[in-house]
Amino acid sequence: MFQDYLFYGTDVETRYAFRMLHLTSLVRQAQAMHGLVGAEAELLGQGLLSGVLLASILEDEERINLRFHSGNNCTMGVETTRHAVTRGYLETNAESALVRQLKEGRSPVLPWVVRSLRSRSGTSQLFEGISGTETHSLEVAVNAHLETSYQMKTQVRVDCWHSPKDGQLYAAGVIYLELPNLKPEISQQLWQHVEALPPFRELFGEGTHDPDQVSAKLIPHQVRAINSMNPSWGCTCSKESVESMLKKLGHDELVTMADEGKPAEVRCHYCNKNFNVEVARLRQLAQELLTADQSSSSTVLN
Repeated sequence: MFQDYLFYGTDVETRYAFRMLHLTSLVRQAQAMHGLVGAEAELLGQGLLSGVLLASILEDEERINLRFHSGNNCTMGVETTRHAVTRGYLETNAESALVRQLKEGRSPVLPWVVRSLRSRSGTSQLFEGISGTETHSLEVAVNAHLETSYQMKTQVRVDCWHSPKDGQLYAAGVIYLELPNLKPEISQQLWQHVEALPPFRELFGEGTHDPDQVSAKLIPHQVRAINSMNPSWGCTCSKESVESMLKKLGHDELVTMADEGKPAEVRCHYCNKNFNVEVARLRQLAQELLTADQSSSSTVLN
């Protein structure tokens, strides 16, 4: 559940916003889909939380695409619309010493590079941000990225954990957004409170919660809920999108693949679904490219 709150003061100079998110159901779905356990499942959960929370503050943009790279250790991708339809994946290098430490439950310092792409609805315009941080915490890496890539003061708190009671995965997070012209004394109270918050696994635990009661622990002022939304998993992969991707390889490459006599196997990173494009279809795609090129050349000559 995604709950949107706004603190209303006596005038516009005392207002700020925050969004609270309990993402347990979705991160468990992602965990099962990708077959992740332990720290890897928790890492993907933190990435999904970050993506949905960042998408919640978009205005004109339609979606946000986050890429997390840590050298040759791991790569994570998260894509979320501002309507909270999201998907994500995590790939780790089993030979990496840092990944082994991560799986053992330790907290190695990883060289995170965070890249965000925000797309505006109805246009091809993209807004890009990139940052680099060495840290053991994905939350720290995301906040460093927000500090360099967003104009307004914004911070996330994210936590994804396995309960020692039932061994199940849980996830909760919050994003704080300081609106323009916030009075200095209100801003100071807000961020001092945020810095002093305990881990979310302590605040949220494993039970169900009244959002208004939890919100009272997350901010130093009384707020009012203005919106709610249920995040959902959504992958846009399809046979058509796979064939479109293959056509970008070009005519000659498709012919070479077909001559090998084996179908092309393509796996979607986000949902682990496999697509097989048979040899005959590879030749058809190559012919479609050839026909389009000939048609284009004929038009130019005429």
